[in-house]
Amino acid sequence: MWNLGSRRKPAVAAREHSTLVQAEHAELSVISSAVDLLPPPDNFLLDLFICATQKARSIDLAWIEERCSNPDQGKYVQQWPGEHYKLLSGLVQCTNAKKVIEVGTHIGLGALALSSPGVSVTTYDIVPWDEFPDTALRSEDFNNGLEQRIGDLSDRKYFKSQAATLAEADILFIDGPKDGIFEPKLAEYLVSEFAGSGMFVMWDDIRVMTMVDAWRRIPVAKLDATSIGHWSGTGFMHFT
Repeated sequence: MWNLGSRRKPAVAAREHSTLVQAEHAELSVISSAVDLLPPPDNFLLDLFICATQKARSIDLAWIEERCSNPDQGKYVQQWPGEHYKLLSGLVQCTNAKKVIEVGTHIGLGALALSSPGVSVTTYDIVPWDEFPDTALRSEDFNNGLEQRIGDLSDRKYFKSQAATLAEADILFIDGPKDGIFEPKLAEYLVSEFAGSGMFVMWDDIRVMTMVDAWRRIPVAKLDATSIGHWSGTGFMHFT
């Protein structure tokens, strides 16, 4: 058994030091070397990085922006790079994805960005989508290729029950709680189940303190794609 890092609760100290830099939102993180980031990125990830960059440049998500209940949400949807929504849409195009899995529905912006005609999107959360008062999702979305499943994928029994669905994913996008517990457990299960499968996984927030070490320890090809994704960290992973 390999260790993906501690299971402790995230410290709040990072947010207490946000005044160290002039920014709308800032947290403490760690800069770390790439020479020992193993396994290194492979050609699949490098090619995908280039393709997704080219696609994201021309994507307009105004239709999602219009659904947002406050101006900040809409601003984030259209921000690229710095936010990941246009990148998600670009990845769907680059991979010709037909089946996409999202972990962490929240208010639905990621699920909508991943949606496209002919694409099936299954999104997981522990809270039903309509219990978020500022959700951007609508009931009719679930008649057009979108499905939400309620369950905790860091629970081994539930993960095993969903393994067949996860195995079908052309893209697996993970935007979980970053609590120092969920992501290490899920990563361990994914490697155990899908090592060598060719699965592509995009992790959100890999530069958040509770994610930095866990991300580095996952033993599959990986690429830090933050420069074309989310300011808090975007990671590409290929299960070869």
